[in-house]
Amino acid sequence: MEPLAVSTGIAVAYAVVLWIVLIIAPATITALKGQWLLLIAGWFTLGLVWWITALRLGRPRSWWARHIYGPDKLARAQARYGPSAPEPEGV
Repeated sequence: MEPLAVSTGIAVAYAVVLWIVLIIAPATITALKGQWLLLIAGWFTLGLVWWITALRLGRPRSWWARHIYGPDKLARAQARYGPSAPEPEGV
């Protein structure tokens, strides 16, 4: 069986892409959803919490909800967190 990486440079490129997909992407989604405590908790669980948070609803006033959610999903987020959910910092 032939290895996936022919050279060290390609192996490093694979590692960087894997790191971005498994760690950076779910952490970024967690931050964009305004889940700040879960973002911190993810550091202690090696990113497992970030994957769970990436699949959950974001806060209704977060960047993610304002730019990604349609009216139905935004209504679900407001029902879950309430219309007066605290606004994320930095917005």
